[in-house]
Amino acid sequence: MKLLLADSHHSLGVALEHELEREPFNLLQPPSNELDWSDRDAVAEYIARQRPNIVLNNLGWGDSPASANIALLPQAAENIASACAEQQIPVLQLSSYRVFGDDNKSKHSEKDEPTPNSDLGRAFYLAEQKVLEADARALVLRASWIVGSYGDNLLTRLLSALQENQPWRLNARLRGAPTALSDLARVTVAIIKQINSGAECWGVYHYCSGDACSEVEFAEQLWEVLCQQDYKGPEPVWERIDEPAVEVPVSAVLSGLRVRNDFGVQTRTWRTYLLPMVRQWLHTQQG
Repeated sequence: MKLLLADSHHSLGVALEHELEREPFNLLQPPSNELDWSDRDAVAEYIARQRPNIVLNNLGWGDSPASANIALLPQAAENIASACAEQQIPVLQLSSYRVFGDDNKSKHSEKDEPTPNSDLGRAFYLAEQKVLEADARALVLRASWIVGSYGDNLLTRLLSALQENQPWRLNARLRGAPTALSDLARVTVAIIKQINSGAECWGVYHYCSGDACSEVEFAEQLWEVLCQQDYKGPEPVWERIDEPAVEVPVSAVLSGLRVRNDFGVQTRTWRTYLLPMVRQWLHTQQG
């Protein structure tokens, strides 16, 4: 199978590339300096020439406004979806809980209407709409908080703050289901393999870990793991706040029933991933 991975440079792209390398795929990874994803004609020509069996679009993705490309997200999604629809190629678009906003739901299902409360959320939602409108064989996969030992995410921000003697500023109202980069990559590749085997399941899907928590609870678990590793650095300065967050959904917890029912995907807890992620981060800092 020939698979096009749109971006292998940011944190999620690295995790996806690592997972895909274990599979017998012919992996296409066009260098960003050779293909302008904002150029509709260039994208159409590339996809028509290469004829991938499926396109995995993670262009512009980021777990925070600082790491995302808000302008590229919808533009690349539209160009890719249009080209793939013309060639009848399935598209898997990676998205985010940030499409939701200020509602009081503790958990979001795929049937909930997105009401993004930030520029990043609106960019993710517009990208979803562009893909779903253009290509009947399109699947959107939304994820909750993404954590890993590299990139810009809740885990690395907390660890970096600790290293720099900065406080841990944590909002007790924010809840999510932290999902390891490697876990999301595992699930994405599992879905791709089933689509390649003939699964005709399209539309919006959710995936996150099976263990929801608040920002405070995540930080407490992180500190416990650090102590178990005989960590010798600064201790955290806790700044717990309890107030409405700005431009961040109150709940990043997503229902994963549909992806389990259609693809047999089982959720995993983030707690089992935390120790190896912390060890990897510490090793990188020491190296």
